Amino acid sequence: MNDASPLDAPWALGERAYAQVLRHLREANVHIIVELGSGASTAALARDLPSATILSVDDDPTYFAKTRARLPADAKVEIVHRPLVWQRHGGAPYLSYAPGAFPDEVDALIVDGPPHWTRRGREAGLYQVMPSLKVEARIFLDDYRRAPEKRIVQNWLDAYPGALRLVEVIEEGDHVAVLEKTAEAESPRPSAARSADAWLQAALQPLTSRVRRLALRARGR
Repeated sequence: MNDASPLDAPWALGERAYAQVLRHLREANVHIIVELGSGASTAALARDLPSATILSVDDDPTYFAKTRARLPADAKVEIVHRPLVWQRHGGAPYLSYAPGAFPDEVDALIVDGPPHWTRRGREAGLYQVMPSLKVEARIFLDDYRRAPEKRIVQNWLDAYPGALRLVEVIEEGDHVAVLEKTAEAESPRPSAARSADAWLQAALQPLTSRVRRLALRARGR
């Protein structure tokens, strides 16, 4: 692999991890992909899966404009801006992408946003997209090496008992959790523990404003 690849830049998925994600996508013969958090992987997916339709969501219009500039002219990619807003799922609060429409019969969901400073914002992504995912759809969560992402996966499994399973952990880069939707399930099951934890994260979120500024500066936004 090329050491200078954009996929190996900070905040990106990483070439080795991306190669494993791509393997899963090809094995599943995906046609419709939803990506939460645009970037180098968006352009790579458009290049490597030219027949797939991709909806990529980002909260920063400047950043997704940069992503759009990387895309091939004939890419079947729609990049949409959805600002971060507070929302509730299963009785718990999350700061995540504003709810919006998703395609029907989604084959794969890639969760690499919103930024880590939202604390549990990535968890809400599956709650938004789950009704649109096909049975046997694959879900990928980047940064699974981190404790918050491990908690997110456990919360997903608790929220959809019998409808999700953890398939694999890709131990490349910052690790990627791979899950599969195994049955229809439209609403996350309420959980007192998950709700209490999310409320605690919401209370702590204002303290992360400085972290956010530093993160955006490091990302070059």
